[in-house]
Amino acid sequence: MSGSVLALVHGVRPEWREAVLGSLLPAFTGRGFDVVIRDVEYGSLPDANGFDAACVTGSPDSAFDTSLPWVESELRYLSDTIAQQVPIFGVCFGAQILACALGGAVAPSTRPEHGFVTVRTTRPDLVEAGPWMEFHHDTITVSDVAEVIAVNDAGVQAYVSGPHLGVQFHPEITPDCFTGWRKGFTSVRSGSDDGRVDTRALAVEIDSAAAEAAARCDRLVERFLEHAGIGITAA
Repeated sequence: MSGSVLALVHGVRPEWREAVLGSLLPAFTGRGFDVVIRDVEYGSLPDANGFDAACVTGSPDSAFDTSLPWVESELRYLSDTIAQQVPIFGVCFGAQILACALGGAVAPSTRPEHGFVTVRTTRPDLVEAGPWMEFHHDTITVSDVAEVIAVNDAGVQAYVSGPHLGVQFHPEITPDCFTGWRKGFTSVRSGSDDGRVDTRALAVEIDSAAAEAAARCDRLVERFLEHAGIGITAA
């Protein structure tokens, strides 16, 4: 028996959609899951009830930017997915918009993060301390239906709500994923952080950390599946 995971991307050119999933893709497929990739900004989304889980990935845009029509549509979709009791794994923007769907809020951060950081975790069995790759300019406030399980000085880094898990960082980062962010995103905000980030130095750091980052992502996916009560069909 095999399961399936719905992976949501945001405004990514088709040739880069697998790349931006980074280490998440082999972490799921290596456990026997088919991964179905859909772009929230282009076309309709399938009924989430047909999937074992949904994985919501990053975006240069902000979850509070309701001038973008797809943001409201995605919020409704995630609310329906939550109501259907399909576990959601949110990554960076994905964690932010999941927090909103759960009744929380997102706002511009006073401490944007770009690079590898460690976090203070109360659930190292689920989210370890890292280092984790960060690339974000917004911050999360969770609602009372969610529990914060990791923080750093910049704010919330991970939370759970029932079977759902949101992480502010990018466990999926690989060299190809980082290239995909820069070449694949169609948002007008893509590259807007470049003035404050030494992207060449960061690319070197990502390359040197690739093996350890991939292993850390793999462990996180396994722990998410265990947390959500989803059977692993292959190892």
